[in-house]
Amino acid sequence: MQVELGVNGRLRMKPLWGDLDTPVMLARSWLEVRGKCVYPEERQGEKFVFTMVGEQSPPGFAKIVADIQQRDPHGMPQYLTYRGSTVPVFECPKGVTQLLRQRRDDSWSAWMDVPAGYLRDCLTVLSTKAVHYISLHEHIVEKEHWLNSFALQSNDPAE
Repeated sequence: MQVELGVNGRLRMKPLWGDLDTPVMLARSWLEVRGKCVYPEERQGEKFVFTMVGEQSPPGFAKIVADIQQRDPHGMPQYLTYRGSTVPVFECPKGVTQLLRQRRDDSWSAWMDVPAGYLRDCLTVLSTKAVHYISLHEHIVEKEHWLNSFALQSNDPAE
């Protein structure tokens, strides 16, 4: 766990890296969680490293379905007919974050910007004396591994 507070380092770059909405002060918390795969059996023993950065407004968490709805060349929202009903056409994100293979460490890693409250909840789970589990849903998109969901828990996900 690491907690950081300070002047935004982007302000010291010439030219300014960012825009006029860039925050002047930053406060972030970092949590690194490590684990080994137990299921499925063919991946048993594989190592995972997840780095979570708690932010007040992480990118992507304020989006709603209307924000990812596909639009035609004129900017109009697209719809299709499904079983007699009109439904919006949208492009689902590839995942929460990409899982990267670290060959020198023989592990998988992921970096996630998460709401600060989520990071506090993870610390609460980790502070219990119970055995801790990581449950994740991974899928492959265009030969890249993506994390679709991530859970840190004290109950066995196999039960």
